[in-house]
Amino acid sequence: MHEFGVMMYLLDAVEEKARELNASRVLVINLVIGDRASIVEDSLDYYFDQMTPGTLAEGARLSMRRVPMRFKCLNCENMFTPVNGTFRCPVCDSVGQVTEEGSEFLIESIEIER
Repeated sequence: MHEFGVMMYLLDAVEEKARELNASRVLVINLVIGDRASIVEDSLDYYFDQMTPGTLAEGARLSMRRVPMRFKCLNCENMFTPVNGTFRCPVCDSVGQVTEEGSEFLIESIEIER
């Protein structure tokens, strides 16, 4: 349910930038969402559809690109993405340490019409 607040913030930021660029409307909002960000895409889509009427983003497309979580092996320094729920390094079988990769939630870009 926190997607409601996330979408409010996102649309405020997009509208502010679109106005700054003298846009007549927003065509596409490109997001990057890390797997660890705990964002449910269907919920974002739902709130986007509910909140955009009457805004510069009305009729825009919401494009989401997922970024997998990454781990670093402290033993051999291999960087890896967990497979089948295991956090073990595929090179040396040590348990990896989670990195910041996969925590992202950001507006990568917006496409506008002037």
